[in-house]
Amino acid sequence: MSGQGVVVIDLGSWSVKAGMKGGSSPTCVLTEKQQKAVLNGRYPIENGQVTDWEDAEQLLRNTFTELGVKPDENAVLLCQPLTNTKLNKEKIVQLMFEKFNVPAVFLAYTNVLSLYATGKLNGVVMESGAGVSNCVALYQGNAMLDTLVSSDLTGNQLTNFVSQKLANPDLDFETVNEIKEQTCSLNPPTEDMGYTLSDGSRINVPQDAQRAPEILLDPTIANINTRSIPQAIVDCIEKVRAQHGNDRAQEMCSNIILSGGNTLFSGLVDRVQDEIKTKMVGVSGIQVIKAAPYSAWIGGSILASLETFGGLLITKAQYEEKGVQVIEDKF
Repeated sequence: MSGQGVVVIDLGSWSVKAGMKGGSSPTCVLTEKQQKAVLNGRYPIENGQVTDWEDAEQLLRNTFTELGVKPDENAVLLCQPLTNTKLNKEKIVQLMFEKFNVPAVFLAYTNVLSLYATGKLNGVVMESGAGVSNCVALYQGNAMLDTLVSSDLTGNQLTNFVSQKLANPDLDFETVNEIKEQTCSLNPPTEDMGYTLSDGSRINVPQDAQRAPEILLDPTIANINTRSIPQAIVDCIEKVRAQHGNDRAQEMCSNIILSGGNTLFSGLVDRVQDEIKTKMVGVSGIQVIKAAPYSAWIGGSILASLETFGGLLITKAQYEEKGVQVIEDKF
């Protein structure tokens, strides 16, 4: 690995973030809308899982082209959700070695990488993106998988809610998502808001649409039967308490991280922290912080820059010797 570059790629349900190790942010961000333009209206990732491998190959090829790097000359770190399936892991590694001829590859969980981005090794990471939301505790940089808690609250759910409130059939999903990102917050709106579309026309965004992020705290607003973000965090910490003891659970309370694009709404950190304190009466030191945008990618960049990273990789020689079995051995 000495002198060899590492490409860090985060294949998300809404966008692809990519760049070389050591960077402070991805140099290439390809949105779903951009990729659909070159994939005949398709995007091959849904709820964190690849749904079409031919399109995924083209998506990755586009990514390497945008970066201006040759995959056969660089190792690749791929960010993956905690809920990634065994089959998906095998397929993506096969794709890297057999189609792109990369010299080495590593798969890393996004929650873990978001923690690395904060410079800490212990804590709870509540990740919520366009298609995946889950919470897990981490100790010494490793995910404690027996504490994993999932929620159906995703960015796409909020976008659907905004779409219903706008009640404008001429607006496609990507446009509604942009409206959501620009107009919605946890700060109570006082009036309807005007919004200028890309064609210059104006639409009205009603107050109830602007309140979409409230769903993260109370899913019943959108008739969604799932855990709220604060409840998912509390349930995760209680799993830590049951499986690993009170002291470890208390330690987790002091470093609760919100990561993913669905957690970037103004005012969310304070509201989540207040809700957790209400639900965990008598527990002190509860601290919620917001991760930086692209935190999983940033954590991957940090990990790939460590001197010890080379020892974590699956090399092409190992793959050729053992096949997909090497994935089980490593991950």
